[in-house]
Amino acid sequence: MAFRKTLASCAIAALLAPALASATEPGFYVGGKLGAASTDERWIDDDDTSFGVYFGYRFTPHFALEGEYTDFGNLRVNLSELEINNPRLEPRTWGIRALGFLPISDSFELLGGVGMHSFDLDPRDAQGFRDVVGSKSSTDLFYGVGGQFNFQGGLSLRAQYQRYELKRAGSSDEVSLGLHYRF
Repeated sequence: MAFRKTLASCAIAALLAPALASATEPGFYVGGKLGAASTDERWIDDDDTSFGVYFGYRFTPHFALEGEYTDFGNLRVNLSELEINNPRLEPRTWGIRALGFLPISDSFELLGGVGMHSFDLDPRDAQGFRDVVGSKSSTDLFYGVGGQFNFQGGLSLRAQYQRYELKRAGSSDEVSLGLHYRF
């Protein structure tokens, strides 16, 4: 009995999958993401919730250009030797990257991208942390890989891992889940 139910469920899923899936065609898209950022370098060792927005243009089924904004949350910094209590950074970045896609099926594709981002490590505290380290800003490399499921009606669900290099401050890793709309 359980075998028949499983077989019937698989048959229904196989029949419905093409109706839910949609091949991605050239055009603009815009979306948002929510994830977890982790920075573990020198004097920063913290994790926090990240969020961001992205927008792009898909030129072919295999290539797109994408811009993004990412906020890495509020990171604690270890500066106990300077007797500064609870110093925090609020890193955020703007970036542009080239994305390559490898379609696996009509609805699922792998993706990989590389680009440049301009970041700002903005110190926050009430005891002089900003005076000690200043605001660190620079432009550096970021790259990542992921997978994307494309629904009919222009929606896509994306899961990805990205690494943001932060010149003179190490790097930050982000794992995120995003939803975007193609138009």
